Amino acid sequence: MDIPQLKRLIDLLAHTPVAELEAEEDGRKIRITRGAAPQPHVVVSRAPASVGGKGAALSAAAVPAQATPAEGRVIKSPSYGIFHLSSSPGTPPYVTVGDEVKEGQQVGLVEAMKVFNAVKATLAGRITEILVEDGAEVEAGTPLFRLA
Repeated sequence: MDIPQLKRLIDLLAHTPVAELEAEEDGRKIRITRGAAPQPHVVVSRAPASVGGKGAALSAAAVPAQATPAEGRVIKSPSYGIFHLSSSPGTPPYVTVGDEVKEGQQVGLVEAMKVFNAVKATLAGRITEILVEDGAEVEAGTPLFRLA
């Protein structure tokens, strides 16, 4: 299973009420579980070989959803995909630097596999910086906008 497939599985778990997801492919078993934190935890391990081979294990945590003090007041990507500032090419962006936004207001889109998910402001404030370029690939939890 490659990294984009893992990202899709993490994103799927992050946006569904499912608490645990397991998949097996080419002798690798992947188990993703959601704990007390809002983002899932991923464990990837090689299934034991039938002839006594040793398996390798790898674990990684998903991007944390909470803002750290260094980030300040930010609006983060709700999922993995391509970030868009406007609804379609040639149309005005949802927001620009200096705009006041209200909590729940749409400020962008994230596209994954031809599905568009609205990026909504999680805080009210004034956009002071757009942290990601239009058309850039983002992860769930990537800071997109800085607010004052």
